[in-house]
Amino acid sequence: MKNLLIILSALIFSNVSAQRDHGPVTDTCPSSNEVPLRTFTEVPEDACYYLKDTNNELPAYEGTWKGTWNNRTILITFKKVTKNYNTTLKYFKDYLIAKFIVKDNNGTVLFDNINLVDYNAKIYGSGFRKIDNKYSLIYIDPDLCDITGSVRINFTDASKTKLEWKYFQDPDLVETSCFYHGLPESQRPDPLPKNVVLIKQ
Repeated sequence: MKNLLIILSALIFSNVSAQRDHGPVTDTCPSSNEVPLRTFTEVPEDACYYLKDTNNELPAYEGTWKGTWNNRTILITFKKVTKNYNTTLKYFKDYLIAKFIVKDNNGTVLFDNINLVDYNAKIYGSGFRKIDNKYSLIYIDPDLCDITGSVRINFTDASKTKLEWKYFQDPDLVETSCFYHGLPESQRPDPLPKNVVLIKQ
């Protein structure tokens, strides 16, 4: 059973890693076949397809947001990435990335990836969910022994200044080489809130 969990975890990790933004790719198409971001049918694996934010929905999420939980404060900055090539899906798409800094009540920085280049952002969008209209993102942190998880965000007010954030961490299979291997759950890194309302700054 343990071997099965390790294999499944490795497959999930390799799929998530492949979806990351690996830097700019030159668009060689004479013209793009643009499809809306909320396309819930399969988009062909074709470098000339572009899953575009045609309704200009993503800019409303851009900017810095603040939340507090467990005696910590998170400042998270969302940014729209436009027409970036997805090496797994094999087409261009618009999506959000996020970078964050977490401090404790004394102002001590616990986690900080604000200065990463965009294509190394640890949180990046996968798209809107048809089932509940929430925007879904993926989190992967190579600095924390490749912790992975998924995030769902949605506005809670008409003025779009409050954002509900829900984080679901993937099962934690900790390698023996990891710096927190063997530590109880309470002593392991806890970089993101599980459920918080973020306020736009």
